[in-house]
Amino acid sequence: MLIKFMAKFQYKINQNGIIKNGYLNADSLHAASIELVRQGGIIISLRQMTAAESAELTQNQFEKISEHLFIFSGQIELCLRQLSSLLHAGVPILDALLAVGGQAPPQLRKIYFRLAEKVRRGYSMKRSLQEDASCFGNITIGLVGVGEANGTLDEMFRYAADLMERARRVRAQIVQAFAYPAIVMLVAIGVSYFLVVHVLPKIITFISKQAKSVELPLPTKLLLAVNDFVWAYGIYIAAIPILLTITLILLRRNKITCERVDYFCLFIPLIGKAYREHSNTMWCRTLGALLKSGVGLLSALELVEEVMSNKHYSLQLHKIHDMVRQGDAVSKGIANTTLSKFCPMALAMVAVSERSGSLDVSLLHVADYCEEQLTRRVAFLGKFIEPAIFVFIGGVVGFIYFAFFLAMLAATKSAI
Repeated sequence: MLIKFMAKFQYKINQNGIIKNGYLNADSLHAASIELVRQGGIIISLRQMTAAESAELTQNQFEKISEHLFIFSGQIELCLRQLSSLLHAGVPILDALLAVGGQAPPQLRKIYFRLAEKVRRGYSMKRSLQEDASCFGNITIGLVGVGEANGTLDEMFRYAADLMERARRVRAQIVQAFAYPAIVMLVAIGVSYFLVVHVLPKIITFISKQAKSVELPLPTKLLLAVNDFVWAYGIYIAAIPILLTITLILLRRNKITCERVDYFCLFIPLIGKAYREHSNTMWCRTLGALLKSGVGLLSALELVEEVMSNKHYSLQLHKIHDMVRQGDAVSKGIANTTLSKFCPMALAMVAVSERSGSLDVSLLHVADYCEEQLTRRVAFLGKFIEPAIFVFIGGVVGFIYFAFFLAMLAATKSAI
């Protein structure tokens, strides 16, 4: 069986009035053309890259990925705020890039100096970011393009930093709420392992000796049965989380299965609602902030679609984008997607704001509401999980000692 490798193509398209350059993999030139048209682009140029060009591109991409691994959103956020302050004070963009780059961490400093070099050579800031600073994210790059077009680059840097800060706060809130329960869970696993490997065998040896002459109580028999089961199938039980993780990673590699997995994650008991509120917060706040900063509706929808981590939400936003491009209202687009069920408040607010011309303000209000609900949900889960773990571990340890002392009591009565 022969393995067919897809070719790499370089393209330049006009998508909603925005010129985009990029690369994609396809079986043929015709297949690449169909994919670009499906994405709503008007093809300006499209060519197949040579093997040498593909290898060089792959190497450059690998180097950039390696470089970006040590860059954190907090560092980018701080640098964006510094750029905004310098530009607002009247410092030229080239001088601002050099000044901020000189104070940035080593990996980020390299990027800023490359950006400065491209700006010196006449490149636009947006194109420079696209080619050398993809770690800044599509939202930041889109806002920079708007700022260059209307002369508000300092404000756009500030908007981008604000969006990053909001997203970072939400992530930190979730991590903080689940950090302590996660630590307790790890300690619980360690205690369980110690009991099963070191304590339980000694207890089982004692009980087994008593079992030859004494009728053991039911809890003790259950303990013996559980012990035998764990030793016989323990390796398979431990392998289940690993296999589930690998399966999940493989499913998320495919576009269709990834969307399905993300959809079902929205209905997981206890945490599914928190996942929905997090996604609602992100798409409403990002879209509202983009519209408020002057980004066109179609471009804003496209940017939000690209940055959503939940691929089901991304697909729904793509449907809304297509309907808006055909002349429909945003509220109609939301009504024809699952977002109307996951975020009914957004549907109601958007329907009203479209008539009053305050779509950005309404979306930001919805984002504030969803963020508040997310905060409450995460706090509830944190308070619920912690005692549940303590009860579970306490129950396991208590059952082991209860069964052990019942066996000792039975042995004592038999001796008497």
